[in-house]
Amino acid sequence: MNTLLKWKKGNPLSMEHSQHPFLSLQQEVDRAFHDFYDMFASNKNWEQFEKLNLLPSMDVVEDKDHITIQMEMPGMDEKDINVSFTGSMLTITGEKSTSKKNDNKKYLSREISYGKYERSISLPSTVDIDKAKATFKKGMLWVELPKKAEAKGKSKDIKVEQAK
Repeated sequence: MNTLLKWKKGNPLSMEHSQHPFLSLQQEVDRAFHDFYDMFASNKNWEQFEKLNLLPSMDVVEDKDHITIQMEMPGMDEKDINVSFTGSMLTITGEKSTSKKNDNKKYLSREISYGKYERSISLPSTVDIDKAKATFKKGMLWVELPKKAEAKGKSKDIKVEQAK
C-alpha cells in the first residue's frame, strides 16, 4: 500500500503517524474509495438505491388569495402521494417504486432515483386548510392553500427608523 507518509529512521512508525496531520484524511479517502468500489461490485447492491430518501424539488408561491406548493414528482401517480395536515404543518409523503420488469437487468449506469420521501412545511395561520386542494398531472403536484377571508387585503406599512 502506498502512503503519503515517509518513515523517518529512528522514529517509531506509530509516532510518525500520530503526528502527521493528513493521516486521518488519507484513511477516510481510502475507506470511501474502497466502499464505493464495493458498492458497485455486484448488482445486489443496487437494491440500496431503491430505498433512498428522496427530496423532490419544490416551489412555494404566494399571491393575494393563495399559497401554492408546486412539487416535481416524475414517475409517480396520484395513488403514490399522500397530503395531510397536522395543526399548521403540511406534510407530503410518497414513494417512487422501481419497475419489476426484468429483475435480472445488468446496469452499466443507473441515475434514476427510487425511494420514499417526506416533506413538511409550516403554514402561516392565514391559510384556510379546510379549503385546501391538491391536484396532480404529468409528474407535478399542486397543493393550493386559500387564504382566510380576514387575511386577504390586510397589509400594514411599517416606518423604518434609524437605530439609536
